[in-house]
Formats: sequence, C-alpha cells, structure tokens
Amino acid sequence: MMDTNSSIEGYLFCIAPVRQGGGGNQLIQTFCVLSGRQFSQWRHKGDLVPLRSGVLDLDHHVEDTGRQIVDTKILYTIRLYSIMDLTKEVLMGAESPEEIAEWFKAFTCSLGKPLEIRPDTWPTSASIQIGCFTEPLWGGSSPTGMDVESPLIQRQKTRSYNSLVTIGPETPLLSKDFSSGGTADLQSVSPGVVPKWSLVRCENGLRFFEETSDFLFRYKLPVTKAVGVVKAPADQIFNLIMDYGLERHQWDHTFRSASIVETIDGHSDVLYLCLRQDWIWRRPRDFCLSRYWKREDNGTYSVFYRSVSKMPLQPGYVRAYIRSGGYIVTPLKSGASGKPRTLVEFVLEVNVAGWSSLFGIGLCTYPVHLRNSLLSVVAGIREYVAAQRVKSSLTIVRRHSMEYMGNHMQQGNSNTGETFVVSIPFLDNEELDEFHDANMDQLSEWSEVLSKYQNTSPAGCIMRTSSCPQHGIFDMPYFSGSVPRGPLDGGQHCFSEPEGSNFLVKGSNFFHTGSRVAAGEPLCKLVAVDWLKGKDRMDHVAEHPHSLVQKASFNGELFFFVINLQVSYTLNYSLVFYFVTNEEILEGSLLHQFIFGDDTFRNSRLSLIPAIPEGSWIIKQAVGSRAVPLGQILDASYHVGFNYIEIDLNLGSSGVVRGVMGLVFGYISALVVDMAFFIRCDVEEELPERLIGVGRLARLQMDKAVPPLAGI
Repeated sequence: MMDTNSSIEGYLFCIAPVRQGGGGNQLIQTFCVLSGRQFSQWRHKGDLVPLRSGVLDLDHHVEDTGRQIVDTKILYTIRLYSIMDLTKEVLMGAESPEEIAEWFKAFTCSLGKPLEIRPDTWPTSASIQIGCFTEPLWGGSSPTGMDVESPLIQRQKTRSYNSLVTIGPETPLLSKDFSSGGTADLQSVSPGVVPKWSLVRCENGLRFFEETSDFLFRYKLPVTKAVGVVKAPADQIFNLIMDYGLERHQWDHTFRSASIVETIDGHSDVLYLCLRQDWIWRRPRDFCLSRYWKREDNGTYSVFYRSVSKMPLQPGYVRAYIRSGGYIVTPLKSGASGKPRTLVEFVLEVNVAGWSSLFGIGLCTYPVHLRNSLLSVVAGIREYVAAQRVKSSLTIVRRHSMEYMGNHMQQGNSNTGETFVVSIPFLDNEELDEFHDANMDQLSEWSEVLSKYQNTSPAGCIMRTSSCPQHGIFDMPYFSGSVPRGPLDGGQHCFSEPEGSNFLVKGSNFFHTGSRVAAGEPLCKLVAVDWLKGKDRMDHVAEHPHSLVQKASFNGELFFFVINLQVSYTLNYSLVFYFVTNEEILEGSLLHQFIFGDDTFRNSRLSLIPAIPEGSWIIKQAVGSRAVPLGQILDASYHVGFNYIEIDLNLGSSGVVRGVMGLVFGYISALVVDMAFFIRCDVEEELPERLIGVGRLARLQMDKAVPPLAGI
C-alpha cells in the first residue's frame, strides 16, 4: 500500500499576546501550510520568505482549545505546542468551526505519522513585527539579524501550491468536496444502550418525545425531547444556539437576558440566564448553568447544560434547575434544492421550582408549560433561518495525494482517489429524509448494523497460546486492587467485565466493505482495578515494589497491560486497570510493535471505545460511543518492564476531555461506565481488530479512593 501524505493550506489567525500597552491578545492573520510534518507560516500567500518554518517532531502535540472571543471576534482555536517546553506554543484560530476542525484533523494525522526526515530547529526568522517590536510566534525571544535558510525553507520557496489542500474562503477556483479525514474510527455499541423514547405530540412542525419510565406515577417531569429539521448548515445553527446577544430575541421567545459568569476554557463556561415572565401570577425563572460544547468528526455539534451554584439568587426571580439537557445539531443530506439541512434536537430534564415535587405535576400545569416553551424554541430557530434566508458558507476544500520520493515530491496518481465525501448520516430515500427515529443515537454510528462476529483465528494472529494448561484462567483472589470485583448488573463501587461483542471493530473485510463486526473475546483479562488519590500525580505505578505487577513477577508467563487514567480534580486521582494475559505475543505482530515500538506509533494507534449503559442523558451524549484516539488527544507516557507495559494518560491535557470529565464527576456515583481499549488497524494486513481488554465501573465513589501506598 502506497504511503501518501495529504497537505493543506489556508489563512489562520495567530493569537499573540500584546506586550505593550497592557494585557490582552492581538490577532495576526497568517497564511499557513502543512505538508506531512513540515509546517510553515507566511504573512501573505506568495511571499518568498516564511515567518517561520520547520518540522514537527515527536514532542509536538495539538489540542482543540475550543471557542474563544478575541478582540470581539469569535474564533474557534487550536493550540500547537511542545510537551518538552510548554512556553513554545502557537495558538491559531478560524472564524468557521468547520475550517478549524479540518486543520485539527490534519495536524493530528500528521503528528501520527513517523518522521521521514531529521527535524530541523526553528529558524531565527520565526518572528513577526507587531507595532514597533518583535513578537515571536512560537513564544520566547527571537534573535535579530540575518537568517540562514535551511534546505527545508529553500524547498518551501520553490514548491507548487497546486499540490495543497486549501482551507478557508480564499478558494474561489476550487470546487471539490472535502473529506472528514479524521483519525478516530467511528464505533458504536449495542442498540440496547440507547434510551427508549415515546412520541407524545406533534406541534408546529416539531415532534416531542418523552423518555419511557417504568413508574406509573411520576414524581418529576420526564426527560423530554423536541426534534425538528432546519434548512441551514450545522455550524450556523450552532452559532445561533451559542450566542446570547440581541439577535436571540428574534427566535427565542423565552429569553430575556444572559451573561457569562465564568469562562473556564474554549469548551466550557458558566452562564446566567433570565427568562421572560409568561404567567401573570408566577415570578420569572432564572438559571445558573454550566455549559459545555463539542464537535464530532462527522460535523455534529453538541451543547450540554446542567445547573451549578455559582450565582446567588436574584431578587424577583425563582431559581430553576436543569438536571441535564442540551442541543444535538446533526448535518443531514441536502434536499433536492441543494440547500443544507440539519437535524436539531433539544433535550431537557428540568425542575422549574416553586411547586411541590410530589404533587405538583398533577395539581399545576406551569412546570409542563415552561418546559414545553423552552423546547419549542427549535421551531423559532427554523423560522428565523427561513426568514433570513441564511446562505450556506460551506468551506470548499480540494484534497490531493502527495507521495514523498527522496528530497522532492510528485503529485500522486489520480487513481488513488482525489475526491472524498463528508461522512454524515442520511437516509437513502430523500423523501423520507425528514423523518428520524427518536431511538437513534445521533452521536453513534447508528447507520451500521450490528453483525455477528465469528471469533475465528485470523491468519495474522498476534498471539500464540502458551504451553500453560491453565490458559486464560487466573487466580482471581490473588489479583486484588482497591476496587472490588462485583456483578455485571446492579453493582455498587465495583468493576466487572462486559461482553466484548457489545463493541464494534473493523473486521477482516473492512477496507472492501466498510462494515464493522462485533468484537470477540479480548486479548487480556481484567484482573484488578485501583482507585487512587494523592497530592501528586501518580506515574508508573507498576514499578512500585508492592504493586500487583511486581507481586506477580515470579510468574514469567504473565504479561500485564496497565492503563493509568490520571484525573486532577480536588486532588490527583488515578484509575488504574490491570489487564493480564498468559499468551505468547508473537514477534512482528501489531501488539508486539505497540509494546516495543516508539511513542509516535503508540500514540497513533492507542484507542478507546466508551459507553454509558446507565446514566443521565447528558453524560451519555457527552461521552458518546465513538472510538477515541487516546494517544493523539492526550499526553501519554509509556513504561515498559520485563512483564508489563504501563500507559499513563493525563486526562487533563485535553480541553475537550476536561469538559467531559467535569460533567462525569458530577454524576460519577450514579454512572455505569464501559471502556474497551484496543490498537487501531490502519492497513489490511493488520485486520481484524482485537480488543486489548474491556472493563465496567459501576457507581464509583469518590471518597473510597485510597492513597497510592495503600492501594499498591
């Protein structure tokens, strides 16, 4: 299989701190070029000398830093930085979330590839004049004087831009569609995880659903969802939902005023919202909400709300509470007219307060009225964009294949495929495109059918059964951590192992059919889980003399995969999984390459499929069920011993993951979480994919975390 590298170009805003005349940031528009691992920034397209240019090495990472307001301009940003020196970073942004998503995918894909040439140091020309002083784009100081051009810059000056993918509005001559090109494989869990909804009414072109309940008499308002199709691009609808300015009065009839109480990062903030008074004898309601948003690889946007206590009660208002809720904005196939179409869902689990939770539903209609009024704003979005005749501003991107040959590049053969299509869910029959089953999970790959997995040994088997007669059978009482083993269903503060068939992975014919199959038995057995806490971050727990791994070192037939999920909350927490196998790992297999390979290969392949079998709607949607490329979005460190490999994952190193964890910790004692770890296959010879291990955590208790010495 020919190894190709995609290259892109386009204008991005560089966000640089202002060092004269006070704080704040200043925007500098630069023309950026990414080709393989070569990244350059230019003041204008066509300039002979770049502002800066160099090769992204193994220490560089990229982070999605979300939505930020800089100089009154709303930008969607990414951060390119060095893990060896955090002062060396570049914060770049674009006005369109679609554009920045393409750049993020390109950087992620590029950083996941091995280095093909020796990294050069950043040239001394890596600075730009701002006002009357020099501001380095990468951070730190930059010497002045004559710059010596490296061979990389010389090639950059003479290269042809026809071989690049162009992102942004400055592309009037290009007309081909762009591909999603993401590095994360889409996976889904069994349909049983999806909540059941029942249709309760249709009103003003919307359908309203309620989550089914086993109780005949409800003591609270049920979780309710409004669903409608809006003829506008998903990113424009997302911007409408996020904006609480004067424009909102034109489509949200419940809105009176709003303000940002606290900005946490580019993906989360705290919002104070006042509603209009719509009942004469009822005081108006207000909310203090934690708001978190994210964008999926298929263009789906999610905005989640839950109430927090960061704003005192205001005179004349009654504080209402949103237990969980938010918007799901999913792009659809365009209609016959070619106009963009988007499915908008608004879900609420709300307590409007001021009434008895025991008898209020039956005695007062105001709670239902207010909930329905909030949900009906989806119709307001639809009517507003129709009246404004919002025009699509879809980014047009043309992607070419590049083949590196020695020190120069040639454009790849067109047979390799130049045109890609955005992967978005749609129905085959366009006439039925507006009808969507409420039971379909918009954040999972619901268009795929769960097929029966035949657990046969592939020709490229990565393990050989050990001569040990007790293959796959371990002395469970011997392996014990701070979290006890418990039942698969109904457990409290315990772990268990769900069926691997609940998760979809690439089958042997994936690159021919595109279909996934249910995963079979994992390669390793989950034998123990530790839930640790301490003042300092807990790294490399497997090397501790009293750790479970060291205690089992006498048995040379056992090999441990230790996965250490590190979370900074009120203290530093570590959730440590101990997976073990007594099978021989074949040399040259994918698993062998992962254990003994370099960090670049490991980061590009390590993945997780999450699932929430039990939990609130907001957590199920925030976590999702898509595969997460852990090594590419988190700072990971790998420790290899004679009988183990430990993977330390800093969950706080990603703004997106921090936002999700902020939601999860608020509900952790009521959640059941499934996690399936696996190594992604990128070429046909590596198929089928196998899970490393699967674990289920049931209703983990924060106060039961133990100090590291006690846990190991």
